[in-house]
Amino acid sequence: MGEMSPTSGSIPQVSFASPDVEDYRATSNFTWTLVLLAIVGIASLILAEQLITGWLALGERANISRRDINVIELVSIVGCVIWALVTLRTAWGFWRHENFVSMDVYFSDRHSRRAPGVFLTILLLGIVGVVSLFLAEQVLTGWLALGERANISRRDLNLIEWLVIVGGLLWGIVSLRTVYGLWRHDRRAWAWAQWVVLITAVIGLGMFMSGVTDLHTVVPRGGTIFDNLPAAQELLGPGSLLLLSSLVVYRFLTIGVHNSATVTIRNSLASVPGAGAIVGFFAILMLFSISTDLFLEPRSIASILATAITRGIVAIGITFLMISGEFDLSVGSIYGAGALVFLLMMTEGAFGLEPVSVIPAAIIALIFAGILGLINGLILIRFNIPSFIVTLGTMLAYRAILLVVVADGRILRYADYRLPPPYVWFNRWILGIGALVLAAIIGYMGIMLIRSSWQALRSRLQNYRNDQGDFRDVFVFLNALRLVVFLAVALGAVALLVMAAVDQLNHTDTLLEVSFFDLMNGRFDFVDRDVNLRSGVMWWLILVVVFQFILTQTRYGNHVFAVGGNPGAARAQGINVNRVKVTNFIICAMLACVAGIINVSRLSNVDPLMGDGLELEVIAASVIGGALLTGGYGSIFGALLGVLIFGMLQTGLVLVGVDARAFSGVIGIIIIVAVTINNSVRRVRT
Repeated sequence: MGEMSPTSGSIPQVSFASPDVEDYRATSNFTWTLVLLAIVGIASLILAEQLITGWLALGERANISRRDINVIELVSIVGCVIWALVTLRTAWGFWRHENFVSMDVYFSDRHSRRAPGVFLTILLLGIVGVVSLFLAEQVLTGWLALGERANISRRDLNLIEWLVIVGGLLWGIVSLRTVYGLWRHDRRAWAWAQWVVLITAVIGLGMFMSGVTDLHTVVPRGGTIFDNLPAAQELLGPGSLLLLSSLVVYRFLTIGVHNSATVTIRNSLASVPGAGAIVGFFAILMLFSISTDLFLEPRSIASILATAITRGIVAIGITFLMISGEFDLSVGSIYGAGALVFLLMMTEGAFGLEPVSVIPAAIIALIFAGILGLINGLILIRFNIPSFIVTLGTMLAYRAILLVVVADGRILRYADYRLPPPYVWFNRWILGIGALVLAAIIGYMGIMLIRSSWQALRSRLQNYRNDQGDFRDVFVFLNALRLVVFLAVALGAVALLVMAAVDQLNHTDTLLEVSFFDLMNGRFDFVDRDVNLRSGVMWWLILVVVFQFILTQTRYGNHVFAVGGNPGAARAQGINVNRVKVTNFIICAMLACVAGIINVSRLSNVDPLMGDGLELEVIAASVIGGALLTGGYGSIFGALLGVLIFGMLQTGLVLVGVDARAFSGVIGIIIIVAVTINNSVRRVRT
């Protein structure tokens, strides 16, 4: 948060308006604030009563009577009673119009008294800070175990525990630092208090949802929640109390505020495509993370990535097409047909050609897929038929290729031909030089991204003193964080490639022999065998970075947006609209073939229904990622998040014990919600 000055005269105060207190008391917002205060106070007293009577047990309770209260329960009882008295006193003061001092008045008049609302805010943030530090200390010393801890020493901390330790320390320091700023009348603490309280509300919601999702483990089969009320209270009570307390404090903090934390978040989401994907990604991540400890394990994360490779690569091409105003229903059939040609060229041969080695087979498959995409594009521009109709027809036509070649429901397997695994041999000079060239390309891309990030940060710093926004510290921090991330990623990637190049150039007397299947989609040797992390993930992420760079940093990317946004205006600017659309059809088809080759590298077989239904899944992922069916809007990173949402749902639903047949229904709901959010924030932007 930076150093806070004890005075507020030098800080511009344009973002916060001084409300008319009497007018505010007449609003429904004031009424709801009173209702929330009363609910929080009563809930705190009930929670204290349940702790005193032993119906709610905290801490170590093995072989201990209900009436024997431990230290944790005693502290919780005292805290709940104090919090109930403070909230009820605040509600009474607001109702009686006693010392109603808004935050704007509090910061404008340094000598104003700390009225109940201000004291309530300081107390909540103080409690959050102390509890966060205490939680971090308990996890660090091993007294509080999280995640899978069977047969593991207290001193062996897992990933979840390290995240809690670091997060608890940071959150405790930020919360207490904000309390100090509020106490000293530092106006900048007002903005930080909003963020802290808002995120604390999200934490409370997470605790509450964790209790909801775990109820089936504490409620007897065939019973109700009332059959095991103490366990239900232990799961839901603290979370609901934290959530409601944070909400009521946030409502007080935003009295008369034009640019609150929620408005800032909404405006920030409105500036990027795929706001629905961002919200959905973090919501699903939080939901499954609190529902089961298995979700954040390396095995689960690897499973999410491995199942998303095919959709992710195909979604890149679909997103390009959708941004240019078209889409392709035939990608599933092209995906299967490309994989079929690749496998046939290594086994039986195709197109009158004899079987060839793996690299020529992959090249022939890519050319074949490109021709299929070219056919789609030429039909579109030649006959001016909507892409929906064109690709609906070619989807059926291209699917017939698989149904005819792989007839009678059989499966074409590489192993049936008793051929040795396809190996490729690389000249180490070529590998070393290629790694250096790739390092130069990544370095160039990194320099452009770092330069734009540095310019944004420098602009923030230069205008820091004249910035009239109360969230200026937050934006400076975010710009600095983005610069550090880009710098670290670019330097790390370049360093790894240079080291790989040096290693290859030191062994130029031999050829490097690699299994093609392992290269394209094999397991990584440096991870445990039970973690299904595959090299296909690496190719997918590389393609995401490359095509996002093309879309946002090149002239062709600008042409794609222009063609999708307004084809007439694009033609007036000299852009060859037809060429852009045909090129995107070819790119989409060849990426579908790449995905097919990667999938064959893992399964070593092709069946006639390979890729059936894939087109709807990747179009849905692109729509979730923010791409418009009308064109002119979208991003590759948004499609990446949309695909990851698919993967998280597939893995998460299995882990929480939900019937796999419910997957389609959940995806349908996610699509509707994501598109609704995208449209809402887009209206804010316009």
